[in-house]
Amino acid sequence: MSSEIQTKLNELKQKGWTLASIAREIKQSSRAVESWNQGVRSPANLKSVLLSLNRLDNIKRVPKKKVYQSASRKNETNKPTIDK
Repeated sequence: MSSEIQTKLNELKQKGWTLASIAREIKQSSRAVESWNQGVRSPANLKSVLLSLNRLDNIKRVPKKKVYQSASRKNETNKPTIDK
């Protein structure tokens, strides 16, 4: 397995990137990036992925973590009122 990928992923994580945000930015599935991180698999397009990870490493911003509101809370606040 490619230790270069694992090393680069660890560097990005230390800078605040999550595996999900890395996957989203390089247009890969979260499952694939997690497999690379664990050393279970290597990407078929190793050079291309390494270039993409290096590009992310040069970006100064780190994506914010998304906060999702639960569906039940969203429905409570948007319920229509019924006049009797």
